[in-house]
Amino acid sequence: MKIIRTNIATDKEWNEFLGNHYNMFFDNRFLDYNDFFSKGLLWHHLKVKDDAKNKVIALLTGCEIIKNSRKVFISCNGVSFGGFLWREKTGINEMMETLDSFKLYTSENHFDEIIVRNPPNIYKSVFNEEYEYSLIYKGFEVVNYAITNIIDLQDFVFEKLANPKKRSINKSENNIEIETLNGPLDYNSFIDYYNVLLENRLKKNVQPTHSIDELIYLKNELSDKIKIFSAKINRSIAGICILFIIQNDIILNFYLATDEQYKKERVADFLLYKSIDWAKKNNYRLYDIGTSNVGKEYLSGLFDFKKKFMADGFLRKTFKLILNK
Repeated sequence: MKIIRTNIATDKEWNEFLGNHYNMFFDNRFLDYNDFFSKGLLWHHLKVKDDAKNKVIALLTGCEIIKNSRKVFISCNGVSFGGFLWREKTGINEMMETLDSFKLYTSENHFDEIIVRNPPNIYKSVFNEEYEYSLIYKGFEVVNYAITNIIDLQDFVFEKLANPKKRSINKSENNIEIETLNGPLDYNSFIDYYNVLLENRLKKNVQPTHSIDELIYLKNELSDKIKIFSAKINRSIAGICILFIIQNDIILNFYLATDEQYKKERVADFLLYKSIDWAKKNNYRLYDIGTSNVGKEYLSGLFDFKKKFMADGFLRKTFKLILNK
């Protein structure tokens, strides 16, 4: 297997591959915001070609950092997760060969270690653990993990929700208005919505992952892949929900935030339900509500909130390989 470092902004093979195996976190329109806002990432985006068949079988986003005087390949900073994006029906033997070539590439480029952050296994259209087995067999170890709550939308129906949840949602229909933000965004049109997100996160002693300028940039660059819902009560913004269409059949709820003064109106419940219902009606397969831990701290209340929407827990795993002690 040939490992080729590439500029994904101009690589036709990369973008042709994405046309058949779309993933937002491999899309240059998304990754480019890191460069636009000068985050200083040194990219090592790699494509894997089967030399004998002259075809691309996988993509790998990556960047280079120096940590504790050691050169580290990470897949990938600037996005939630990376790892190998495989051509459908890639066999385990091809994966093994690819990992051997990848290890050779990182060794020849004087990396000391590799970190690979994978999405949940359920994201794959064909569910198996051959990729993870290949990583472990080739010496990688799981060094970190997070639990994320994912809904199988085929099984999701309003009638299966607990009665208190159904009553809350039905009640909200009368006093909460849901709208979508369509068309290009600018600072003036988005600032009031972003402030709800910002204040919600500050109460939890964290910052939103993206600044207002970054979210505006991403929404305008990926207008077809980012959906923004808001909840209004008496014309006041009570909540915001931002969905990333990660794959053609998968929604990732990246932000869900409500104004504290409307907490008793259960805005989060209604806004989340409406966005799930939208995803189901638009024939998506999975709805990922996001992780229920901060670092290694498990947030039981957050997990329970998501579980009530039929969202089971699945692991995001981080693998590591030490190349040089």
